[in-house]
Amino acid sequence: MENYRILIVDDEENLRVGMATILEDEGFEVHEAANGKIGIEKLEQGIYDLIITDYKMNEMDGMKFLELLKADYPSMKVIMVTGYGTIEHAVEAMKLGAVNYMTKPVKPKELVEMVKTVLQIDENDDMNEAQKQERLKKYYHFHNLVGQSKAIQQVYKRIKEVANTDIPVLIIGESGTGKEMVAQAVHALSKRKDGTFVAVNTGAIPKELVASELFGHLKGAFTGAIADKKGKFEEANDGTLFLDEIGTMSLPVQISLLRVLETQIIERVGSNKPIAVDVRILAATNDNLSQMIEDGSFREDLFYRLNVFTIEIPPLRERQADVAYLANFYRESFNIELSKKISGITDRAMEALKAYHWPGNVRELRNVILRGVLTASNQIDLKHLPSNVIKPGLAQVNITFKPGVPLSEVEKTMIIQTLKAVRGNKLKAASILGISRRSLYNKLEEYEIED
Repeated sequence: MENYRILIVDDEENLRVGMATILEDEGFEVHEAANGKIGIEKLEQGIYDLIITDYKMNEMDGMKFLELLKADYPSMKVIMVTGYGTIEHAVEAMKLGAVNYMTKPVKPKELVEMVKTVLQIDENDDMNEAQKQERLKKYYHFHNLVGQSKAIQQVYKRIKEVANTDIPVLIIGESGTGKEMVAQAVHALSKRKDGTFVAVNTGAIPKELVASELFGHLKGAFTGAIADKKGKFEEANDGTLFLDEIGTMSLPVQISLLRVLETQIIERVGSNKPIAVDVRILAATNDNLSQMIEDGSFREDLFYRLNVFTIEIPPLRERQADVAYLANFYRESFNIELSKKISGITDRAMEALKAYHWPGNVRELRNVILRGVLTASNQIDLKHLPSNVIKPGLAQVNITFKPGVPLSEVEKTMIIQTLKAVRGNKLKAASILGISRRSLYNKLEEYEIED
């Protein structure tokens, strides 16, 4: 069983110690707090998979404790324990975010079973594909996002605050922090969740084609326009459009985008016929837009239109406590993708992962774990990690797989091994490697890797 961390908050020492002993005997790492105030202090110092708290305590009762958790740790899983087992108390606790409750006296078997259910622990290794995918969900702390650190909890809080509105959101963060995943979570919580979520990376499109990609075009509007085409705005009608790397857009496209934001009307390239659209805009960048405004390369009026509400994603180095969660999530994910059975990550390898500064953020961690799953046979150990992770002073190995970036020997090996693991299925290999199928073909040709 993985090393799940549980915090027990209870001012009755005998009950607190008794529950801790039961759970420790089951292999859980258990920490204790004598009241809600101490519990909050412990949350400031570390992260937990689950909190078990008493309903009635001195200093700070369980309901007040739950209120504080809901405000600052909205994804935290909580079990309420009460000697006053009324329906009213249970409903009140559930409204404040508790996922379940139990009454005193606590029965050891009931406690263990409830904890395993809440943490979605399934010790059965003989699972079908659907069950394996379901098992991955235990890592999701907030929709498709993974992490329990206070820094990422603030992101969850911001998402909840803005999701059910239609105002534009600007998502800021370094490359590899997961801006599109945050955008997907905003969409999933919004009233547009049944509509289409369309993502477009404007930085990956030739600048002369961005307008066509966003707004569509008519046949013959330019060389290569062999047929009428809908743009991303029309595809996202009644849904959400996510514009990544908005700092790369040319000034003419910025003007067109500003007009659409103001009017909700587009015109396809080569046409003057207005088309009404109903689209919510989420935008993202890792550029300094304020500096770009000063330089004259980004319009100030567009910035204020997009920057109505900002969500800033912390870099992985500021949420190091989440590294273990993310590493194990990707280990299990790639186990499923590659039909591997890597059972875990050794203590010394995990210490190296936690100590590393992750300049490439979550994307880099993902690729490091992919390499480990590909090369390990049982557990991921130090020898399965890149040298720059083991010895951070070494130059960083580029493992982001961006098109046009020269590949290192590590990247070449990963491509070969991924193709081998999926028996030559290039579409699946490209998906696992995080690149398009066209990019994969380009890399195969560049490295002279035979099919």
